[in-house]
Amino acid sequence: MLRLDESSPLVQAYYKKKAEEERANNYLHRTGNQRLYAKGRKKPGTLNKTEQSYQDYLESERRCGRILAYWYEAVKLKIAEGTCWYTPDFMVMRPDGELELHEVKGSPRIFQDDAKVKTKSCATQYPFRLFVVYPRSKKDGGGWETQEF
Repeated sequence: MLRLDESSPLVQAYYKKKAEEERANNYLHRTGNQRLYAKGRKKPGTLNKTEQSYQDYLESERRCGRILAYWYEAVKLKIAEGTCWYTPDFMVMRPDGELELHEVKGSPRIFQDDAKVKTKSCATQYPFRLFVVYPRSKKDGGGWETQEF
């Protein structure tokens, strides 16, 4: 008789396949805007795919001399008393020394009301230009669209 325990490669392959099927089923059952949202929180200091792509863009801009430097999640700004804070995705320094805050979103549809309130509040309280950045679709030429607050 064949006995399998948890360390068996056959059992591990079975559980891995079951987990992949479950993830695929969960994705298929998500509707509308639910498919745009991340499944969970990322660890502080790690970039998602859109942020990584934007960081690559910023690096090319830095090499061309259009910006001097950029930092990921470099500042944490207090928006209101208590526990209301805002951490922009990127802080960017222009050649003239001006600092800008860039918030990267995957789509304008993802930019929800609570995030809009925080960015607007930050834009009025602090002396930084604040931009929300979205990737432009490849059929529209790619690149990035920006919206200033």
